[in-house]
Amino acid sequence: MFAIQRIRGSLKQFYFYAVYWAAYLVFFSFQRMFAVLTMMEKAGPKEGMNELKIAFFVNLIYLPLVIFASHFVVNYLLPRHYFNKRFTVFAGLTAATIILYPLLAWIVRTVVIDPIFTPPEKYNLSNYFSAMLIFVFGMAPLAWFEIAKHLREEDKIRQKIDKDRLEAHLKLKETELKLLKSQIQPHFLFNTLNNLYTLALEKSDRTPELIIRLSDMLSYIIYDCKSEKVPVSKEIDFIRNYLELQKVRYETCRIDFTCSCDNGNKKIAPMILHCFIDNSFKHGAERDPGNPWIKINIMTENGTLNLSVVNSTPGNGNRISNPGIGISNTIKRLDLLYSNRYDLQMQNSDEDFSVNLKILL
Repeated sequence: MFAIQRIRGSLKQFYFYAVYWAAYLVFFSFQRMFAVLTMMEKAGPKEGMNELKIAFFVNLIYLPLVIFASHFVVNYLLPRHYFNKRFTVFAGLTAATIILYPLLAWIVRTVVIDPIFTPPEKYNLSNYFSAMLIFVFGMAPLAWFEIAKHLREEDKIRQKIDKDRLEAHLKLKETELKLLKSQIQPHFLFNTLNNLYTLALEKSDRTPELIIRLSDMLSYIIYDCKSEKVPVSKEIDFIRNYLELQKVRYETCRIDFTCSCDNGNKKIAPMILHCFIDNSFKHGAERDPGNPWIKINIMTENGTLNLSVVNSTPGNGNRISNPGIGISNTIKRLDLLYSNRYDLQMQNSDEDFSVNLKILL
């Protein structure tokens, strides 16, 4: 199929060049005829037809040289230098070709044309510049067609690149949304539902409140997280609900949460903070059989959000060697969404693990 398309393209190009050079031959034959007739004292229809015939054969003899020189510029110099933005080299070689062409035309005239046809005048400087202009006017339309074709192809490539970039962006957003939804692990939901079930059996007064908090969390994940950015206040509400549900699960864990945020309309990428807080439970409270603790502080000031998360470690000398894939994915999101606009510091010791994140919103 590809070979057939190439053959069709080559035939189409061949027909175009055939028509173009036929038109060139006819046009410049009439031009040469009128130029000769203006120099004759008496010129009638008979002389005109005779001069047209001579002009046609003279131009036919010149034609291979014109075709060779024109296609040298159009099909070699243009793609090799002009389209590769080597304009100085292209200009120099094109100028050299234009200057050299009349010399080659003079050789053809001296060797082939003059012995056959009686020249109307001797070769002089005027003939030199005439040959140069005829060559330029014959070559220029081909060069324009080739440049226009190249620009169309570049535009198609640019459109394809833009389309591919858009598709990649949409796929990235889809993947990012799946990642956000996956950050609330199924075991968290199952444990939360089990805890709510236990509280319901105990007829605890907190049961309705916690059900509402879980409902708000799921609503945030399913609906709000579809947006590229959400108000900081919604992100913090999600964190509050998450912490209240975790308090039910980790009854022995002391959770200190402080928030000092202005009432501006700043927005943030959804759930960009949650992973660091969730990590403090996975690698802190969940592994510490003693009296674990977690300290979380969120503050916004002058368009900058500061998150500090510090959690206790088991204290048996086993540091957190790998924070997990969640942290790695969040760092990738930070690089993507806040490139050069965030600072992340993580410190690991035998007693605690701390995260300090600053984001310029």
